[in-house]
Amino acid sequence: MKAIIKNLYIRAVSSWLPENILTMSSLAPVYGEETVRNIIKTTGIEQVRIADRDMTASDMCQRAAEHLIEKEDISIADIDGLVFVSQTADYILPSTSVCLQHRLHLSKETVCMDIHYGCSGYIYGLFQAALWIQSGACRNVLVLAGDTTSRLINEQDKSLRMVFGECGTATLVSAGTGVMGFHIGSDGSGYDRLIVPAGGFRTPASPDTAALVYDDDGNGRTRNDLYMDGMGIFSFSVTQVPPNISTLIEMMSWNKEEVGFVALHQANEFMVKYIRKKLKVAEETAPIDVRDFGNTGPATIPLLFSDLCSQGDAYDLSKVVMCGFGVGLSLGSVATDMTETRFYEPINK
Repeated sequence: MKAIIKNLYIRAVSSWLPENILTMSSLAPVYGEETVRNIIKTTGIEQVRIADRDMTASDMCQRAAEHLIEKEDISIADIDGLVFVSQTADYILPSTSVCLQHRLHLSKETVCMDIHYGCSGYIYGLFQAALWIQSGACRNVLVLAGDTTSRLINEQDKSLRMVFGECGTATLVSAGTGVMGFHIGSDGSGYDRLIVPAGGFRTPASPDTAALVYDDDGNGRTRNDLYMDGMGIFSFSVTQVPPNISTLIEMMSWNKEEVGFVALHQANEFMVKYIRKKLKVAEETAPIDVRDFGNTGPATIPLLFSDLCSQGDAYDLSKVVMCGFGVGLSLGSVATDMTETRFYEPINK
């Protein structure tokens, strides 16, 4: 799917991080020092943030949104759309976006939607916001993205426990004079590459699905826990992301050398470096920001902006490309000018 949508821009980005820090080195007594050292070396992740057990993804996103609204000094009456992007919703039903409309005191005229996506979800959220604005239905849409992935990971699964962190983010997309180009794709044949096998309506949770099983690498999990085929995700990402981005750049009639910032989904250091190499872009153009946060799912791209772009004019944001990829399997890219975007430093950092 390719589309160019006009008369809008990304007005502001903010993020909220839990206070609890899990350092990878603290897991050495559990998994062994050599294992932990090797995982840190490969992923580049030294610590992650973990939300309190009574805090949901929507709670984190709500705090990010409240911070953004306060900083932007925008009236809540002017916000007429809300998209919540998460795989860890508050309830099976109702939709969490509707709950957030009430908790943020937005108008009852606000249109709300949940998008049940992970790593590519931020792009889908921006796309939905863009469509609402283009149609004339909305003028200011909040895109709230975050996950509490630790709730899905078995403590015996070192391959995932040392990768995923948690964060809530808020992005305000508004009517304006800008342009956003999108290139989105899906490959459902790889649905089982990143999956929680049980707990839905196809395979309900039961005593059988709760049985703990260890794989050949010593990772323990049940069918109620998150499973990731790391090599399958890697193969999909490194083969599909570069051509997806290249096509988008051509759609925008840009030269690749003109792109000043490439915000890739921050899966891990190794993957970002590999994709960056295939794209043939400089390190400073496609930065890596996983050391202190890990993979925060749909929050990685807005967190990247909030963390790196809130300190001044270190980056050329006149031509920006973002790309999210992973669970589904799915991927999506967006290209836009973000020189007018305001970035707010992560709070509770």
